[in-house]
Amino acid sequence: MNANIFAKANQILKNSTDAYFGVTDESGYPSVSTVSVINPENIFELYFSTGLQSNKVKRLQSDKRASICFHIGNDNVTLVGEAEILTDQETKSRYWMGWLDHFPGGETDPAYCIIKFTAKRVSLWIDNEDSAFTIYELLTVQSRCGLLCHGCNSFLNSSCKGCIALNGKASWRDHGYCNESKCCIDKGFNHCGECPDFPCEGLRGMSCGDDDECDKPKGARIAVCKAWAERNRR
Repeated sequence: MNANIFAKANQILKNSTDAYFGVTDESGYPSVSTVSVINPENIFELYFSTGLQSNKVKRLQSDKRASICFHIGNDNVTLVGEAEILTDQETKSRYWMGWLDHFPGGETDPAYCIIKFTAKRVSLWIDNEDSAFTIYELLTVQSRCGLLCHGCNSFLNSSCKGCIALNGKASWRDHGYCNESKCCIDKGFNHCGECPDFPCEGLRGMSCGDDDECDKPKGARIAVCKAWAERNRR
């Protein structure tokens, strides 16, 4: 797992209009249906609309475990987690997409509800690369700049302890301290996402092209730092 794969997974969600939603039926078998995606931002939390009397809702009320699969071309993102049924009017209005054919009463229709899905673990196949991880692992701060060190072979083989353990001295940089890491240390931040200047030009500069140290796609490490910061504010 690396920051680039995380950013690509988020892109797949944002480019998807439909997803496959799996629940457990009354006999203990998996049941899968298609659902419309409502403005997905990332792999952590997703929202879907449905009818309060649908089989999907009844099954989730008995067993909240669920799985969602997004698929575009040869790329696949599968999320496993838990779902809850939301019926408060604020949530229904926020995620109303104008499905009057299904809910003639509009966003206040009593038959209309929202499913909130919270991911617990993820498996990916993107750009011929597979990865599997838990959300807890992803949201564990692993570097200053948003690199996901725990998925790096150098970190796993103990040839690099990471910039946090090394106090800013990246083992793979012969010229000394990592500028972003040193900046965080000097300002007293755990990672770049905590800085009021985030994302600064230095962090944006990592989305620079084909160099091995660059983000592909652009902003991959920025997305990770943002996720770390948002989770710590909760």
